[in-house]
Amino acid sequence: MDTTRTCRNNWVITVERSKDKHQPILRSAVAKRAHLRFEQRGYKHGLDLEDWIVAEKEFLVDDFSGNTSEFRFVIECPGDPEVTTILSLTTHSLVVLRSHPRSIAGAVNGPEVVSVHVMPDEIDPTRVVVKSIDGLLHVHAPKLKRMSKLE
Repeated sequence: MDTTRTCRNNWVITVERSKDKHQPILRSAVAKRAHLRFEQRGYKHGLDLEDWIVAEKEFLVDDFSGNTSEFRFVIECPGDPEVTTILSLTTHSLVVLRSHPRSIAGAVNGPEVVSVHVMPDEIDPTRVVVKSIDGLLHVHAPKLKRMSKLE
């Protein structure tokens, strides 16, 4: 982990040095979604690749807002003070996790993956701004500006 910012209201931002940290989470999320599509089609074989491609596209952030300078997300933050929401960022992805308290048996549960977002453009994770408003986290992720070939 490169940087961690602990904030009020039980949420944390982590900035990962490498995209590799999110790869297993992304693959798992896509695999679960592709399998769900397979189930919804009545377990009919022959469309495995299509299921996978459609599932991958579902996690790609739509950039149709017209805002060319940043991506925006709204994340629900539970009101339970025992639950911590973790925003884990790389230059191309945001993974939202929830860390729950120990179970009654005392076992430590790992964070639960709540949502996965893949951004088509590179962002600067260190410049992400998060505002907590009425139980929602408003995340603003600025895109990196690219130098054009003419400059």
